[in-house]
Amino acid sequence: MENTEKKKRNKALRISLKILLWTVISIVFAILLSFLLVVIFQDKIEQKVVESLNTKLNCEIAVRDIDVSLFHNFPLVSVVLHDVSTNDKTLKKEQNLLSVKSISFEFNIIDIIYGTYTIKQIGVKNGTVCLRVFEDKTNNFNILKPDSSKKETKDIEFKLNKIYLDDVFGSYCDESNNQKYFFYFHDAKASGDFYKDKYMVSFSTQMRIDTIFVSEMYFAPNHEAKVNAKIDVNSTDGIFEFNNAKIKLEDVLLETKGIVEYKSKKLDLSLNSKNANLNKFISLFPKEYRDFFEDYKLSGDIDIASNLKGNYKDNSFPSLDISLEMKNGAIEEKSKRIALKSIKLKSRFTAKNVADKKSYTIVLNKLFAKFDGKPFYASGKISDLSYPVIELKSNGQISLSKISDFWKIENIKELSGDVNYDFNFNGRIKNISKIEAKDFINSKSSGTLDISNAKLQTNSMNYVANIKKINALFSNTDLDIKNFNVEYGLSNFSGNATLKEFLPYLFSKGKDLRVSADIHSGNFDIVDLLSSTSTKSNSKKDIAFSLPKNISASVNFAADRILYNKFGASKAKASVYLDENSLFAENIYLKTLSGSIEGKGKCEIKKNNKVAIIFDAEMKGLDIRETFIVFDNFGQKDLTYDNLRGKTNVSLKSKAVFSQSLSVEPASIIATADIDVFEGKLVGYEPLNGLNKIIKKRDFSNIEFERLTSKISISNKIISIPKTEIKSNVMNLKINGTHTFDNEIEYHLEVKLSDIKNKKDKIFTEDEYGYVVDDGLGNPTFFILITGTINNPKYKQIDKRAMKEKIQENIKTEKQNIKQILKDEFGLFKKDSTLQNNKAEKAKKEKESNSFKIEWDAE
Repeated sequence: MENTEKKKRNKALRISLKILLWTVISIVFAILLSFLLVVIFQDKIEQKVVESLNTKLNCEIAVRDIDVSLFHNFPLVSVVLHDVSTNDKTLKKEQNLLSVKSISFEFNIIDIIYGTYTIKQIGVKNGTVCLRVFEDKTNNFNILKPDSSKKETKDIEFKLNKIYLDDVFGSYCDESNNQKYFFYFHDAKASGDFYKDKYMVSFSTQMRIDTIFVSEMYFAPNHEAKVNAKIDVNSTDGIFEFNNAKIKLEDVLLETKGIVEYKSKKLDLSLNSKNANLNKFISLFPKEYRDFFEDYKLSGDIDIASNLKGNYKDNSFPSLDISLEMKNGAIEEKSKRIALKSIKLKSRFTAKNVADKKSYTIVLNKLFAKFDGKPFYASGKISDLSYPVIELKSNGQISLSKISDFWKIENIKELSGDVNYDFNFNGRIKNISKIEAKDFINSKSSGTLDISNAKLQTNSMNYVANIKKINALFSNTDLDIKNFNVEYGLSNFSGNATLKEFLPYLFSKGKDLRVSADIHSGNFDIVDLLSSTSTKSNSKKDIAFSLPKNISASVNFAADRILYNKFGASKAKASVYLDENSLFAENIYLKTLSGSIEGKGKCEIKKNNKVAIIFDAEMKGLDIRETFIVFDNFGQKDLTYDNLRGKTNVSLKSKAVFSQSLSVEPASIIATADIDVFEGKLVGYEPLNGLNKIIKKRDFSNIEFERLTSKISISNKIISIPKTEIKSNVMNLKINGTHTFDNEIEYHLEVKLSDIKNKKDKIFTEDEYGYVVDDGLGNPTFFILITGTINNPKYKQIDKRAMKEKIQENIKTEKQNIKQILKDEFGLFKKDSTLQNNKAEKAKKEKESNSFKIEWDAE
């Protein structure tokens, strides 16, 4: 039993081996026969192919060698043209139309036996094909003779059903429409009955897109692509119809269908993609758009539906409609890993003419996203991209710290806090990257802005501004801040403000901002506000005073406390007006230096950056010693706060020029001051201490006086003191003179004998004190001159100039008295208005003294 089965298996094996052997022998024989036929008829085949090409082509072809091969694309016989190149028939031969390593024309082996060759396939390997359309609409690829079909040889017939390319670079340049398409085909196959009027083409390729240049933009450069498509072709009517063509670009799958009417230059194509990767999709964009996302990582899926429809002949271009929907998208800043997450987006782009930006419209139906976990919403529309009309609505919450990191805002050291906003905008912006004021002239905007717990510091700020809250309203180009609360350094501010033309000022250089505000400060440190980062390392006294450019303001200001170096004030208020080069303040009031100051002032910045200041003030009850302490003895060391005591009322009018750091230029000071000093003391003032050399037995080291009034003026670096009477505990005297800023002095003193004479002295000699001027009442006047400097005063017992002036004054007085007597007694000098009518006055008084009144009793 087992032997029988074994014999059967052996028999079957022998039969199989025989069949296999005969099959191999048959194949080998067929190959050998085919090879033999090719060798025998090689010359004839080459001749027939060359004759056919010459019949059909109207251009010269350069071929290095022709070969007939059975194994080039077995089992078909191939006529292979090696190193083929050809120029076009135009005169614009800048490059070859075709330059390839090989072109093969392929037919069945049986055709050799019948002597007629039907070309079934054409293959091109390793080369370039460059198609061009010139500006005059001529081209370089019209190489077939118009009547080539009629002159087709009987021995050669083209019935193509396959065309394939291997490692071929292809380009199409349309100079008339400024378009370029460069592709590299690794492998491309097209099969179909190309010789029929109507046929279907199956096309597939693996290729690299080197360049697609349309509308001045480059798309999808250096991207690998796979294409699979079926195309119905009607060559008679020039119609190509696509059915479910699939294009895969960098893992983005695009499906297309539609129709192209080549002869009538019409098309209707749809391109769709489902669940496309956002990052991969953006990589297909032109470089101008890709660069915007260079520092960001994109993720999420998008759905795209698009349609290109219309004519593309002459100056007509088709319309374009693209709908886009994003789901679960995210945009992450790469370096700091800050992301815009949970993006949901629905938008649509339409263009009635793809070549006309005026017809472009972008509609944002819905946008939702979360930024740092905080949601925001947006919708809007942009039309006419040549001069965009923008309609935008947005609301939500934003974290300022993430905004700064995400968008890489320059000149910002620190930015944090939360913003709630609701914003509407409708207007035109010509260039979003360069916004101008005129963009806002006809625009309309509105909305609200609420900022809380925010911090801001720019590169030019010494301190972080702590923004506790800002509540504001947008209205067109204006910003209305309903209330704000901000801290900066040791200062804090609160209040409200209206900013006119805020948006033009913010976005356009050189545009004016108009501000009106009511501001209150609990503590206002002027140095903190005016100092810059460049002066922070120096003394706090060093500031760089400047006024903001292109800002005019009207501010009602009040402060509980003001600080400026050693100076301090409380309960301050003022109305302040600002323009580009000047600052004016009126209704100034502040309590300071144990008293109060009321006044007005103006500072103006000159072309050389110097600051001119005018200040008029009424000062009441100021503590003199405290004033000298606060203002560092006004820059001099001779009369200091150690020498002075008392209170003062001052009516001041002054003007001066300061440097940008607010250091005064002494020569520029011009001032007049009505001074009223009470409860005063002058302690240890050297020029007066030296008087005891002349007026002996007096201590001038501690002079006390109840009150002193005078009017002091300053000009040309000289302080001028008019004749001022001082009634003190030491003596009564009159003083006038000058005191320069270089501490050169010239004081003129007048002292009565009664003030010099010591009551304890029994003997008093006038000659001891020099020359005197008798007042006629036995109380002569002594004149003393003090010159030199504060540190080295010089005393003269005889002040000749003062004596002369006194004598002249006495003579004038006596002359006036004599004239008065002559008028009273003899009626002379009646027309002299300087004389009194004492006689009439005396008669009136006598009449009043002699008058009497009679009272009648009632009967």
